[in-house]
Amino acid sequence: MKYCQHCKMNIGGNPEKCPLCQNALEGEGERDYWPKLVLGSTKRMKAFKIVLFSVLAVCIISLAADYLFWKADHLSFSPIVVAWLLMSGWILELVIKKHYNLLKTMLVSMLAVCLLCMLTEIFIHYAWEIPYLSITPGYIIPILCSANVVANFVLSLVDKHFTDHSLIYIFLNILIGVVPWLALLFIEGTPPFAWSSCMVINILVFIALFVFRGRIVLNEFKKRFHM
Repeated sequence: MKYCQHCKMNIGGNPEKCPLCQNALEGEGERDYWPKLVLGSTKRMKAFKIVLFSVLAVCIISLAADYLFWKADHLSFSPIVVAWLLMSGWILELVIKKHYNLLKTMLVSMLAVCLLCMLTEIFIHYAWEIPYLSITPGYIIPILCSANVVANFVLSLVDKHFTDHSLIYIFLNILIGVVPWLALLFIEGTPPFAWSSCMVINILVFIALFVFRGRIVLNEFKKRFHM
C-alpha cells in the first residue's frame, strides 16, 4: 500500500499521486481496485487527432516555406511559428482530453505565452528592423499575470477543490507579479504603471485568500513546508 507523506495516510491501489494533495506517493502499490478504462474511438479522441494532425501539418508547411521555398536571405521565422503552434496544440489537447490540473495549466500557459511573445517581439525587431518597443515586458506580461491571478482566485471561491489542491500555483503567480515590480523599483526607482497595477492586484488577491480561505491557506502552508 502506498503512503502520502503530506496527508499522512495510506492510499490503496496503485496510483502515482495522492488523490487529495496530488503529491507523489511512496511505497509499493497494490493491484488496482478497478480495471483501467481503454478509450475507444470517441468524438473527443477524433477531435484530438484532428488537432494533432492540423498542428503537425502547419508546422511542416511552415518549415518547408522557410527553408525550402524561400530562397532569398532572410531571418528564419519557422521556429517562432512552430513554437506557437505546439503550445496552442498542447493547450487544446489538455482541454479536449480533460486530463489536467486547471490552475497549473493556466500558470504554465501564461508563462509560455509570455516567453513566446517576448521571442516574437525580438524576432520582429530584427527581421523587420522595427524599433524594440518593450511591449511584452512592459504591458503583456503584467496584464496576463493580473488576469491569471484574478481567474485563479475566482475559481478558488467557486470550488474549494482549486484552493485545496492547487494553491501553490496561485502563490507562484503572485510571486511573478510582485518580484518584477520590486526589481524595477530597485533599478528604475519608479516602476511602470502596468507593473504597479499588477503588483496591487496580486497583493489584493493574496489578502483576499487569507480573508476568504484562511484556514485552507494555512493548511496548505503547513503541508508544503512540513510545518
